[in-house]
Amino acid sequence: MSDNTVTLIIDGHQVTVPKGTLIVDAAKQIENEIPVFCYHTKMDPVGMCRMCLVEVGTPAINRETRQPELDEAGKPVIRFFPKPMTACTTPVSEGMVVKVDSESALEKRKGILEFLLTSHPLDCPVCDKGGECPLQDLTIRHGPGNSRFDYEDKQRFPKRYPLGDLIVLDMERCIICTRCVRFQEEIAHDPALAVENRGRRAHIVSYTDPVFDSHYSGNTADVCPVGALTTRDFRFGARSWELTNAPSVCNHCGVGCNTVLSTRTGQIKRIMPRQNEAVNEVWICDKGRFGHHFNGSPNRLTTPLVRKDGELVEASWAEALDLVGQKFAAIKEAGGANALGGIAGARLSNEDLYLFQKLFRDVIGAHNIDHRVGLSATLEDETAYTVGVGCGTDLSRTGKGAAILVIGSDLDQEAPVLYLRVAGAAAKRGARLINAGGRQTKLDAQAQTSLRYRYGTATHLALGLLASVVEQKLVDEAGIEARATGFAELKKALQNYATAKVADVTGVDAEEINAAAKAFAEADNGIIIFGLEAGNDSALRAALEALALVTGHAGEADNGLIAVLPHANSRGAADMGVVPDRLPGYAPVDGEAGLSAQEMLAGESGLKGMLIAGVDPAAESEAYQAALEGLDFLVVQELFLTETAKLADVVLPVKGAAERDGTFTNLERRVQAFDIGVPAPGLAWADWLVLVAIAGRLGAEWLYASADGVMAEITQQVPLYAGMEFENLTAPVSLERKTSHYIYEGMSFTADAREGVQWPTLAENNAEGGPKLPLRFIEPAPVAGDEDGFTLVGSRFLYDGGRLLAESQVVESRIRQPQILLSKLDAQRLGVANGDEVTVSQNGVSVALPVKINRMVAEGTAVAPRNVAGRPVEKLVGPGGVYATVKVEKT
Repeated sequence: MSDNTVTLIIDGHQVTVPKGTLIVDAAKQIENEIPVFCYHTKMDPVGMCRMCLVEVGTPAINRETRQPELDEAGKPVIRFFPKPMTACTTPVSEGMVVKVDSESALEKRKGILEFLLTSHPLDCPVCDKGGECPLQDLTIRHGPGNSRFDYEDKQRFPKRYPLGDLIVLDMERCIICTRCVRFQEEIAHDPALAVENRGRRAHIVSYTDPVFDSHYSGNTADVCPVGALTTRDFRFGARSWELTNAPSVCNHCGVGCNTVLSTRTGQIKRIMPRQNEAVNEVWICDKGRFGHHFNGSPNRLTTPLVRKDGELVEASWAEALDLVGQKFAAIKEAGGANALGGIAGARLSNEDLYLFQKLFRDVIGAHNIDHRVGLSATLEDETAYTVGVGCGTDLSRTGKGAAILVIGSDLDQEAPVLYLRVAGAAAKRGARLINAGGRQTKLDAQAQTSLRYRYGTATHLALGLLASVVEQKLVDEAGIEARATGFAELKKALQNYATAKVADVTGVDAEEINAAAKAFAEADNGIIIFGLEAGNDSALRAALEALALVTGHAGEADNGLIAVLPHANSRGAADMGVVPDRLPGYAPVDGEAGLSAQEMLAGESGLKGMLIAGVDPAAESEAYQAALEGLDFLVVQELFLTETAKLADVVLPVKGAAERDGTFTNLERRVQAFDIGVPAPGLAWADWLVLVAIAGRLGAEWLYASADGVMAEITQQVPLYAGMEFENLTAPVSLERKTSHYIYEGMSFTADAREGVQWPTLAENNAEGGPKLPLRFIEPAPVAGDEDGFTLVGSRFLYDGGRLLAESQVVESRIRQPQILLSKLDAQRLGVANGDEVTVSQNGVSVALPVKINRMVAEGTAVAPRNVAGRPVEKLVGPGGVYATVKVEKT
């Protein structure tokens, strides 16, 4: 026995586990599943349902000698407690003996089930949980054959109570395990549910307005062990044994949550979380759960379209592709390769993006490619390549001794499951959380330190933190010596960013800056997370990169930077070189860089033809639309007839992520594979196959036959992706890790567990003798002087106006409409109330928006959602801008 482990006996089997382990978890190590209802590994134990009662004995201790008493055989005397104990609340101790299936324990379980079933309806044949229900399973294993209670004494409750717009509660099925209540309080940090009344009249209610107001409500249906909570879109949709489950990856944000597509008759019936402790644990947000309905939308493109006599008409693939080949070849011959350009969306897979850049660079001969348009234009990141979080980073285990600095990101809105993990690291496991931003966010409730800076000064704050680390002599000298160069030059440059000066610029108290710098530098592990509201500023990224290196928080697991990029494969788009100045793997291009998306859409780019795949620039601005209208030839690959597709000469229908296989790379550089779940509508092709066909029409001989064939080439051509063949990406987790780390409680539903593969950063490589990293300093832009007016911030919100979400009617009520959020005091000064219209003006541009008063918005600040109908905030701050000083007047 070590000082950190305990050895005990469970049903005659010896097991050794870490100190503090609960009996219920210790039993799992020997595959002894103690029945539970209220217990869930991710939540604090409460011992409410009493289903896990076991007999517990401990070695008898002689009061005089303080030593264990021994029997005649020289073995410790075990004294059992007079009554069974709950395995979910009792920690193990040395020498403990546990009887899980003793006569007494079995009798108690039978009694508990008899009580639970007194008012539980016998509606298993129509219950959505039927076939994967713990109550069914445990009743068969442990329950009585009949009940002694009078049927007439049954408690009756509403059967279809709308707990929210997405969740339906059957009160009669509820056994008051409070998993749903505790999930909302402990994990989601949205105390939206409560138990009303007591005893047999107790039931679940929601008092929030709007009702059950949470981004994570669907998880309550997952953890519910009895089918009391059901999702509105799956309710009565299929029986569990009729479903085919395909492993997938969520395509709505950059977290990369692992999911399961539960399908029947070629349709997605529900989305479930697939456990991956390194990414999403066992949770997904409601956008990922309910936003899949675009796949089955009647508005999907099903056949190629070509423009004839000014109208888009149906055509065969051969006709459409022949036309694309002819026109692109003619444009290249007449104007050269640089007369063509392409923009690919960051929702495409790595295989699609790799072939997209290969088509332009190797076949056409141009570097005019990019993915940075729309939300992708608001935040760039090259720091993942240098000091991204180390391989093996696992936020589910980050806790005491670690520090997390979040700057310029509302994680609950931008990356919800990342919010759950960061908030959990602080609230449940003791990590030091520093939340820096221009406005209050939900994460402030879990942060020990909140730094509220003036918008436009985030870079100065980062430099102030870095300068404070140097001033307080908290630098990791050994780490700098091993990994970095240029510290003397950096130290000299930081003399202009003393804490007192930075405090004047940012509005953050100097003592708070020093305390935050000290907490971050002295932590055993440190992670920096930054988002778009910090500003898309290369000087900021250089400062944060240097902060990680100088404090020694780079090149190791649980240390480094994470950029909160907007889309499912934003990281992969950069990895695959879908930018005009870098090749796949972040190598610089040979010769002159190509045109960026902003330059290609400027109207005077000189482009004559473009290929646009999976992105809708025409919806972003009227200027972009005019530039596209001015092209001689436009080809669009899309799921829907978007605003850009309406302008195209050829529209090519493509498959969604659920209809093909491929890989995404998430925010933490974890490459993950997804499988085919459902057939594609009509004649849609995978994007990579479309690109192969276009290359063929231009004279290339590409022999790719599958997505994994493309990935095989990527592993050979892109050093970062070496070893990432599909067979490695889809390999299940090891038995040892699965036994120690993986759970799925709430239903007997199971799914394959994969973890994907991370690629190593330069900081990790130089720890093994690779080249050192330069400590970069970039002078930040001058801070604008105080101007009259409001600071308008274009913020990301979870339910925006993106096309995929717009096609999912079940979340229609949650989609953000154009509006401006003001503080109560500012609204009073303007003489406006909720729903009143104001005119917002900046540099000759005026937009009318309805007002919504929000307690989270500070005086002098106005917040408006990005990526909503009409793109009003983008008109004021610019397509890639984040904030601007505006004038707000009552209309």
